[in-house]
Amino acid sequence: IRRPPRSTPLYSSAASDVYKRQLLIKEYHMKTMSLNKIGGLCLCVGAALLTIPFLLQITLGGTPEEGSLIWRYFANEITSGGNLTLLYPLLSVLGIAFLVFGIYTLNNLLQKEKEDGLLSLGTVFVILGSIGYMIVWSLDYHILWGQTVVGSEEWTDAALGMTMEIGLVMLFGIVNWSGIQCLSSAMVVRGYGNSTLMKVTSVFAGLHVVNHIYTIFNLDPMSASSIMPFFIGMSLGQLVLLAFNVSLGMQMMKE
Repeated sequence: IRRPPRSTPLYSSAASDVYKRQLLIKEYHMKTMSLNKIGGLCLCVGAALLTIPFLLQITLGGTPEEGSLIWRYFANEITSGGNLTLLYPLLSVLGIAFLVFGIYTLNNLLQKEKEDGLLSLGTVFVILGSIGYMIVWSLDYHILWGQTVVGSEEWTDAALGMTMEIGLVMLFGIVNWSGIQCLSSAMVVRGYGNSTLMKVTSVFAGLHVVNHIYTIFNLDPMSASSIMPFFIGMSLGQLVLLAFNVSLGMQMMKE
């Protein structure tokens, strides 16, 4: 009597299932972007979106006359900007959102490698400062649409909207740039990214925090010269942040 053929062992079927799952997972990862790449891309895209309004405002804008109320000048710049005034906040808020996700992702990835309190502190400060900047940009719409509602005559006394913006920029700017200083210092210690650029960013961020504080205690609303050092720092800071964020984004996408 012939013996019936033995059935296939159960472990072979299980191994086949595992192999199929591995293939599916590999195929899924090939079709989707890794966390490193999407985070790095967000840093690059966010930095670019924030730089566009800055370049346009530098190119098309001017400076207030000495002895005039600087808040009214900047408010008039917003109300006379047309569609560009609507575009600047939109691009900037989207850029900030991308940057927040990129920084948050970078912190999570690096913390898995090695816990770093300075990096966490910097991340929290940057996120808080970024929320403040979002509020600042939204006030452009408040100024623009408010002038349309109440009329130009009443609005001459309503440059207070610009005063609110400057106040928020000063305070949230201190928080944000303190975060940048912590982040860049942590990158120097870790050896992550371009070492020279991280050191330059760290030094500049610390100086710009001092610039914010100096301006708070020396600002004269009727003197354009009293706020010029702050705006020069903001302009240079935009370029530093562009290089800083793009450098970190490119590093993330390589990994």
